[in-house]
Amino acid sequence: MNKLSTLCIAICIISCGTKEENTSDTRASMIEVMTTPVYESALSNTDVLYSDYLGDKRPDSVSTGLGIRVRESINMDRVYTFEMEEQDPFLSHITLWTEGIRNDIPVFKNNSRTIKIPYNGSFKNVSIKGEFTNWASKELQVEDNRIFYKATVQSGKFQYLFIEGGKEETLTGNEPNVVSNGMGGFNRVLDNSRAAVPAQLSYGEILDQGFTFKTSEALKNLVVLYENQLIEAVKAEGQNTYTVNLPEKDFSKRISKTQLVRVYASDINGRTNDLLVPVQNRQVVKDATQLARNDFHTQVLYFIMVDRFLDGDTNNTKPVADPEILPKANYMGGDLAGVLEKIKEGYFEELGINTVWLSPITQNPEGAYGLWPEPRTKFSGYHGYWPISNTKIDYRFGDEQLLKEIIEEAHKRDMNVILDYVANHVHEEHPLYKKHPEWATNLYLEDGSLNTERWDDERLTTWFDTFLPTLNLENPEVVEKMTDSALYWVTKYKLDGFRHDATKHVPEAYWRTLTQKVRNNTDRPIYQIGETYGSYDLIRSYVSTGMLDAQFDFNQYDAAVSAFATKDGNYANLTETLQKGLEYYGDHHLMGTISGNQDRARFISYASGDVKFDEDAKKAGWTREVVMSDSTAFDRLGMLQAFNMTMPGVPVIYYGDEYGSIGANDPDNRRMMKFDKLSNREKNLRKLVQELVHLRRNSMSLLYGTTQVMAENNGLLAIKRSYFGEESTVFFNENAISMNIALNDARFRKIGTAINAIETDKNIQIKAGNFMILQIKKEDKNAVN
Repeated sequence: MNKLSTLCIAICIISCGTKEENTSDTRASMIEVMTTPVYESALSNTDVLYSDYLGDKRPDSVSTGLGIRVRESINMDRVYTFEMEEQDPFLSHITLWTEGIRNDIPVFKNNSRTIKIPYNGSFKNVSIKGEFTNWASKELQVEDNRIFYKATVQSGKFQYLFIEGGKEETLTGNEPNVVSNGMGGFNRVLDNSRAAVPAQLSYGEILDQGFTFKTSEALKNLVVLYENQLIEAVKAEGQNTYTVNLPEKDFSKRISKTQLVRVYASDINGRTNDLLVPVQNRQVVKDATQLARNDFHTQVLYFIMVDRFLDGDTNNTKPVADPEILPKANYMGGDLAGVLEKIKEGYFEELGINTVWLSPITQNPEGAYGLWPEPRTKFSGYHGYWPISNTKIDYRFGDEQLLKEIIEEAHKRDMNVILDYVANHVHEEHPLYKKHPEWATNLYLEDGSLNTERWDDERLTTWFDTFLPTLNLENPEVVEKMTDSALYWVTKYKLDGFRHDATKHVPEAYWRTLTQKVRNNTDRPIYQIGETYGSYDLIRSYVSTGMLDAQFDFNQYDAAVSAFATKDGNYANLTETLQKGLEYYGDHHLMGTISGNQDRARFISYASGDVKFDEDAKKAGWTREVVMSDSTAFDRLGMLQAFNMTMPGVPVIYYGDEYGSIGANDPDNRRMMKFDKLSNREKNLRKLVQELVHLRRNSMSLLYGTTQVMAENNGLLAIKRSYFGEESTVFFNENAISMNIALNDARFRKIGTAINAIETDKNIQIKAGNFMILQIKKEDKNAVN
């Protein structure tokens, strides 16, 4: 037997599991969406639900890769249950065989460990809350006169606080192991970083019907998936280079013309980064213009709060006629006609947006609800999150024909339209609640306390307000009704996806049921992104093949606000948060990276100092007029936009953030959109955002590249994204002086793109409190400067 044959057999043993692969089978996987990795549970056996991957079908048999042990007494009709041991590899896979076709799912071994966090204070009534408790208060333990908390965490750094006498401890920032919380205070940090860093994968060369990739160190295990089917990667003798040849597969029945190749690997220290390669007709995609709007990684979202965008039809401008509602909390006239007008004008095309996200447009109540004490006001449902119907369009926004025309016009311009949908709750005037009050959770808990805004301890039952009943979505009858209502929107209209409100307050059964119905009843990819504030584990628990494609990355946004809106020159927490997100969600995740949202004060107003980090931002929006007092805040918002447009994930622009809309928290952060009479600073920012969006959408390195932190110290952050021969490096400078980057540096032989920089004969200068992006391509490497 020759060396090559021996090598191929060895790789097959590592990669192919216990059932022999039929390499001549050209049939594609039956799973048309990407099989997200199964993360081994740290606390119990791990279940794989067949319905998440195969829908109504069941596998004929199941085979596994290294280290996966099947558990006895399992229900093979519905679920595969397994466990892994400490000595097992960090990476493996499971194969669901259906009609002789292999369908492969990557499996990641849990790498968490339990750490005792000591409490050394004198308080007797002490608890703890942090990222590892989903910021819910947890009791400490006492053992041998020591007070501590046992935290089970994965590798990385995790923030927490002690609660003493019922109040959160106040840290000065001078204590050891603390970090800014981005809101004017500090949190403690538990450091569970890896002792040794795993190998790093990198793209090699593009071949005819294949490609190569490299690894910095020897690998222990390797899983390469071509549209959810394991394929071979051949290691070059004596080198850390692998070759992947793409086999012939029949994708003629697939909707998308793009297929994805994923490369996962592990070594003795853990899982490496992963690679993602888009392919068309067995050829690696080199040009971003080959990709379509339904290739989710190409998306740039733009959130429109319909009522605050543009009044296109004054006939339906009807504020609630109640003197108890102040103008800020009432309808301002924005409607679907206004959205359509801007689509036809080319506003979004010019900006580069290819996915428009509409706030909820279902019918909301006519009256006034809620109460804000100072100044005293009630609220209307202008935002759309108080549904009294789940299928009827609010007449104040428009009608069915307008929505259909928006979708049609958007599709003509190669743009997606996704809709904000509310499943967790209804308004008390909703006919469903009136007919079935028993379908709601209890407003009062067993101890008599009010079950409102109990975001963590009662997250699946809490009401958002006393007039907003939360539906009991653990009741199968309610799940059927509500998933049918959501399905209505993507079957009646050619919508391209959902933004789901209050995701963590809805049980997993709802998401699984909805996702299966959507796939069974639509003829196109449907992107689903959720909204969850909480721990990484909680957020990730809803992101899987059987549920959602993504959630918004609020943890990264908080770190970015702290890094870019302040002038402390510290990028350490942002870097840690970025890397932790890649660890938890994957190096090529689809998480939403936001510029702001409707529940936070505007970033630019924090950056200008007009809203303070340590004040009540909601109160500020009511009690004083927030203005723009420091124009350098425009540069800082530009830095945030540059970060979002160059990092993994799906960039999301909150309406108005393209020019720097100001404001404190809700409803001051929901001012009417401006299109005209912009200041020069606002115009320049909008132009910059336009450049950034177009750069993002036309750079393969920014869409599919690896992510490497090149430098993070002394107020300078440099991150490089690489995809085969294309490299994009973004620099952020928080020094008091400008930073110079030499053009004769071998990494930057030629400038493909230099945004927001001053170029001289010998170097490029990054101004203080600003950023720069450099890009080179393979064909540039022989260029002489």
